[in-house]
Amino acid sequence: MLTPYLKKYWLIVVCLALVFFFGKSMNPFDNQTFLGHDETQPARIIEFAFDLQQGHIPPRISPHMSYGMGYPIFNYYSPTAYWITSGLLLAGVAPHQALEISYLAALLLAFVSMFLFLEKYFKQLPSLVGAIAYVTSPFIAVDIFVRGNLAEMWFFALFPLGLFALTVVSRRFIGVIAVILALVFTSHNIFSLVSVPLFVLFTLSQKQKLWGIAAIASGLLLSSYFLVPALSELNLVQASSIATITNYKDHFLCPWQVWYSPWGFGGSSVGCLNDGMSFMLGKIQILAGLAGLGYFVYSVKKDKKAFSWVTIGVAIILVGSFFMTTSYSSFLWKLFEPILSIFQFPWRFLLFVIFGLAFFTAYFLNTISKKWTLIASFILLAAMFYLNPKFFEGNMMRPEKFEKGYTTFSYIYNTAAFKVAEYLPVSANYEYWRTLEGKKAETTGPIAMQPDQEVKVLRNDPFEKIAIVRSLHDIALNVHYAPYWIITREGKEIVPTIFDKLGRPIVDVSSAEFETITIHYQPTLIEHVANGITIITGIILLIYSYMNFPWHKKRT
Repeated sequence: MLTPYLKKYWLIVVCLALVFFFGKSMNPFDNQTFLGHDETQPARIIEFAFDLQQGHIPPRISPHMSYGMGYPIFNYYSPTAYWITSGLLLAGVAPHQALEISYLAALLLAFVSMFLFLEKYFKQLPSLVGAIAYVTSPFIAVDIFVRGNLAEMWFFALFPLGLFALTVVSRRFIGVIAVILALVFTSHNIFSLVSVPLFVLFTLSQKQKLWGIAAIASGLLLSSYFLVPALSELNLVQASSIATITNYKDHFLCPWQVWYSPWGFGGSSVGCLNDGMSFMLGKIQILAGLAGLGYFVYSVKKDKKAFSWVTIGVAIILVGSFFMTTSYSSFLWKLFEPILSIFQFPWRFLLFVIFGLAFFTAYFLNTISKKWTLIASFILLAAMFYLNPKFFEGNMMRPEKFEKGYTTFSYIYNTAAFKVAEYLPVSANYEYWRTLEGKKAETTGPIAMQPDQEVKVLRNDPFEKIAIVRSLHDIALNVHYAPYWIITREGKEIVPTIFDKLGRPIVDVSSAEFETITIHYQPTLIEHVANGITIITGIILLIYSYMNFPWHKKRT
């Protein structure tokens, strides 16, 4: 009796199995939660949601971070994961639950996306096994429970969906596909940029090349609200200089580490023996993936007709990405150091290795006989569901401890910014600012108070501060200055040129009379233009999609 239902709803059944075996620690309804290395994730979604509530769309600054001086983290940190997770927060979900749901949703979407992509080239069962291999790798557990990298997980989920979308691209659905690609392009700072040329090359192997390129271009235009300011205004923050502080040479992997490395919740250290985190990809994934890759090489040598641009492309991604994680690639890192140093950790390329292994797992199962496919699939699935769930467990804590430690106003105000220090505006002295870590703010008003000043605060909102001031010397305004802060003195805009060690603008009010000082947040011209490009592109795609949908033609 159950057989017809299993055949019809088997994808849902597999998702439930993944939740049961691999998602227990991401259960939003139990009395435990977890936290990875990036402890600022809850603070980020809270601040992102706050910006949305205040009508600052898209969010660009965290107004409360760094002692309320305004921290432009969202202008530079890919927003896809935060649109989703902050949406849950605004719907009334608690921060720890919103994060758990978001991680779990990313894991399930990664499975479905990979299955859809693989099924374009392989039979259903091999595609299913390949998709499960994709999401059950121990390194994915590292990304979730050890590193706590929400953005990377959403790229991991969306990348194969973007590839699948480009296999079905058409004039009719270009709008939907452009939105999917835009989500990929704004999911992760580094991987999103890498995905653009990969998508272009992949599209050139497809029949609908023209519409594929049009979809990629439309996706980039939709992403303009983030990509344009993030790239053109990068000189306003200290991200580039701080990113290069991490010496990538210290974080190359030894090849054997992907087969076995001790499990732990520490970090990446110098050499191959001192790492506190694991880089295992899963023995089943490696064996099955290499079997598929080996069979592909053998097939091409035996019969040139077995050659496929897509398969050869994935093989290059697999082998090339693994090569880039090892010290053997150091000459390439040195040659392209200005670009590659931004990766910070060579082992980031393991995500693409996992993708390649999953693809060739499906390839292997697809090439053997039907009888052996069933047997091999059963063995691989049983092994993955038996061996890998133990890695999908975090350092658990009570939600009360989580909320008290990482979601309070005090944490956001005094601590969070120091954990993502690369977004400090260049107007501030980085070394001095770091000396304040662990200290509470001395002042919370619009003006950095001095004993011989008279100040009456009229407004002290996160995005607008107004005060009447009388002082015999210059005053410091309590914001990290950048061009998005508009400052007026007695209604006349002034552009400060002198700043203190915290990047706070120094303003002359030494007239011995009371003067009104206003500090107002306003997106820059570049940000307005970028928003406009996204809005106009969205409107054009919406109209185009409406005009080309079949139901519209029937009505007309």
